[in-house]
Amino acid sequence: MNRYDDGPDHGWVDPEGTDLLTRTLGALAGGVDPASPTGPAAAVPAMSSRVRRRRTAKLGGLGGGALALAGALVLGAAQLAPPDAAELLPATPDFEVQEGYQPPWLGWSDLTCGMPVADLESTAPGWSVAPAGDIYAHSAELRGDSSRVWGMATTYEQGEGSLDAPPVLVWSKDGVVLDLGPNVFEGWDGQADPLVGTGRDTITARGSSMTTCVPGSYGGDLQHETPLPHGDYEVRVVAFPQVASGSRATVVSDPVPVRLDAAGAHSPGEPHPGGSAVEFPEPAQGQVSRFELDRSTDWFTADMTQRDFSSDTPMRVIGRCAGADPETVVRAELILPSTGEVLEATSITCDGDEAGSAVGVLSEHRSGETIDIRVPNVSDDVARLWISLEPETPADGDGLPECSATGFEPDYAAGLDDLTQSTSATAGNIMVLAQVCNSEALVALAKQHGVELMSGTQTPEETFALPESDPGRYLRLAALVSNTTPAFPEGGAPDAVVVWPRVVTDEFRDSDEAWAELVTAGVLTQGQADAQRADGYHGPRVGITTDGDWLYYTTGPAGD
Repeated sequence: MNRYDDGPDHGWVDPEGTDLLTRTLGALAGGVDPASPTGPAAAVPAMSSRVRRRRTAKLGGLGGGALALAGALVLGAAQLAPPDAAELLPATPDFEVQEGYQPPWLGWSDLTCGMPVADLESTAPGWSVAPAGDIYAHSAELRGDSSRVWGMATTYEQGEGSLDAPPVLVWSKDGVVLDLGPNVFEGWDGQADPLVGTGRDTITARGSSMTTCVPGSYGGDLQHETPLPHGDYEVRVVAFPQVASGSRATVVSDPVPVRLDAAGAHSPGEPHPGGSAVEFPEPAQGQVSRFELDRSTDWFTADMTQRDFSSDTPMRVIGRCAGADPETVVRAELILPSTGEVLEATSITCDGDEAGSAVGVLSEHRSGETIDIRVPNVSDDVARLWISLEPETPADGDGLPECSATGFEPDYAAGLDDLTQSTSATAGNIMVLAQVCNSEALVALAKQHGVELMSGTQTPEETFALPESDPGRYLRLAALVSNTTPAFPEGGAPDAVVVWPRVVTDEFRDSDEAWAELVTAGVLTQGQADAQRADGYHGPRVGITTDGDWLYYTTGPAGD
């Protein structure tokens, strides 16, 4: 039942009827009432009877100015000492582990290459570590140079002392240690968050794609440059805390299975349904970073690849996700690799639809740096996911559409059921016209209502011009009046004003739910929401009276 029940619910207009809607709205400038029996809202089903649509995934309006990104990929490679007379332990015809060799950074320990895994023991009282996620690759393919390291989400219980270096991944096969992991005691953050997380409090265990247990030569110096052969392995997380005495100790986890092949490293699991809705496209020319996750087979794969450095080229973020639940939402973060600082965040809905947004020039003052994409919590529902950071207009000319609402589908907020029929009809007309990017009809509707636009500084033609003078304007308008709950006035006077979004009111100014709704809808990014909570909302606002008069569409602080 409507909060102000003044008759049958007109409902919301349906985009499938856009031809009829466009013809009808051609008469708006002549004064046709949109809520009249011949108006556009009368030609469509009621909102309360329509089927809830799946929400389109939005990478939503990332603020380009916030994306100052830096920090080249740190590989953690370290020199090996010359081999001694120790026996070389055969592993495969082309792969030999130097049995008994100890990398210099582990000289304080009993860890050696070729040792039995039974001798891998924890020596730190009160400490424990455990794998908490699947293995993933952090790759770089930068201007002819390729490299790859491994990562894995890890939990730990702290005993005496502290952990100032990240754990490593120790690889074994047939009960023999084949890799002791990279040197993590120089240049690594011991508490860095994993690029593929589980939503728990975790840190990253590090691994190199090149084993430290096979000597090789590079530029006259001995380096670890030999990858482990393809095959099935056991991987353990090993941490090196400083205990109370000031010395280091080892903490060893239980093993987990990992498979290596030409595509990378994989963790086992049950194939997730729904992955067929997403295909991994070829990298776009000029792509800076790309994240891929595939759980559609019984060996899961995840990879974050740096493909180019940031520049003064305007960029876009675009992606697609699919899985068992089309309403599952994945949070994606853009981070500063050198510090782990989160510069911006957004959400993607796993309904199989591709969507994105322009982010502009990412790093005017940090040109030439790298960019990482992190997914801190991947739901078990996700089967396939990719996210790309690439030029706004790729070389093939397939840029973002001139209208940001192209492909938008409403996900009607529950609170809209309380609108009067007149307010609902007007809001529905606004949403559909923005959704179908009908500039002419929006101009006519605004003129018919005498709407104040942008605090009176713009005409309807300026506000609703295409291409958009303010990128994202059409999308934000459509999402605001359909995917967010408004603030309702006290009482039912005809001139009482319903306001979107509700965070402009004192009642909801500090509401976590109301702010989160704006981010989910794509009206604000998470970074914008966090910044505006401190001094008040100053994004887009819409006001419609309870008798359906559209009063304003503006931006800026509510007092303006």
